[in-house]
Amino acid sequence: MPRTLAACVTLFLAVAVMPAPAQAGQGEYVILNAEGLEKVLLEQSWGPAWFGPVDGYSATATMSGARPEVCSVKGKSIKGTKSAAHADMGMDFQQSKANHLLVLNQHVYQYADVKAADSAWQELTDLSTSCAGKRTETIVENGKKVGTLTLITKVFVRPSMYGQDQVIINVDVQIDEPQRGGSPTRESADQISIFTYTGAAIVEVEAYKDVPKRKKWVFSEPQVATMETLALLAIQRYHLAAYKTL
Repeated sequence: MPRTLAACVTLFLAVAVMPAPAQAGQGEYVILNAEGLEKVLLEQSWGPAWFGPVDGYSATATMSGARPEVCSVKGKSIKGTKSAAHADMGMDFQQSKANHLLVLNQHVYQYADVKAADSAWQELTDLSTSCAGKRTETIVENGKKVGTLTLITKVFVRPSMYGQDQVIINVDVQIDEPQRGGSPTRESADQISIFTYTGAAIVEVEAYKDVPKRKKWVFSEPQVATMETLALLAIQRYHLAAYKTL
């Protein structure tokens, strides 16, 4: 059912308010099993209508863990500490214009305990500072250079509007790649990654958007606001499932 951005943001924010840190004896975070982790993921029906109709959805969880990918620098993936368990969700959205792409992903990295998660969060925050800057990378196919990528990465380490620790990484990508016949391709692709932390888990909500034209920043202001709201909703869902009153 179509809804306005303001109405949905208000609804999401109403459930995204985190309680104050627990006092001793009030409660503690428990470790969720794979079934519990999968249940905290964002559901398909929550795909924002203004992103487009959901064209594909997947959700999985495992107790084998994974390393959060913070960013890529000069073709090398910068990753944090491996978690004890991991859940991930993906949504693909149909776009009304040809050759446009919009994808939403979520990751829940659950560690062995709160102390391990805190250490992993501190490392992720430190690693994020190496992501910022402007870089040019080469596109190689079959050992031959076929184009270039220009990446401008901005990193924001700050509390969210409700006080949770938050790391936001925005990557603006300009793609120059010749097509057959010599005419160049000009594409823009941007990525927003929002990492949030509470209890024994680091939660990431990430969106990737690609358009077949030169544009400095492809996400609209409503889409950016939606990402911030979904990040708050995602961490709240983990909190509600994992925090137990004693």
